[in-house]
Amino acid sequence: MKTIECSSGPGIIAVFGMALALLANVEAAGVADQITVTDPYVRAVPPVVRNSAAFMQINNSSAEEQFLVSASTPVAATVELHMHTMDDGVMRMRQIAHIHLPANGTATLQPGGLHIMLLDLQGPLDLGDQVPITLTFEDGSSKEISAEVRSVTQMMKH
Repeated sequence: MKTIECSSGPGIIAVFGMALALLANVEAAGVADQITVTDPYVRAVPPVVRNSAAFMQINNSSAEEQFLVSASTPVAATVELHMHTMDDGVMRMRQIAHIHLPANGTATLQPGGLHIMLLDLQGPLDLGDQVPITLTFEDGSSKEISAEVRSVTQMMKH
């Protein structure tokens, strides 16, 4: 009977470690890899106003529906997902648990509809500033975006 020796020197261990790292990165990316964000912006507000909102189009290129479950930014103490609803002729805003991203479709976050609320701003937002926002999806993956601060008139032009 012939004995086969297996060398498990540093080279094999390094290759195995790199393979595990690559697999971890693929899994961590998840839904975020199937998402593209277009035209992200944050509403400019006067310095005395402590809240603003972020808007964008979120495209899901996968064949399965996905869900945006949270967002965060260093410019606000609290960030919430919101929607507007009509209640007895009055437009009301309410927090929601997630934003549905249809399979092979787009969710539009816009004034008067779905949006990301930025509460307790940590400082003024100047026109043209870029606000970093992290979008987190149901599988735990996330996508970093940058949203330009725009005035109401700039937003209406888009």
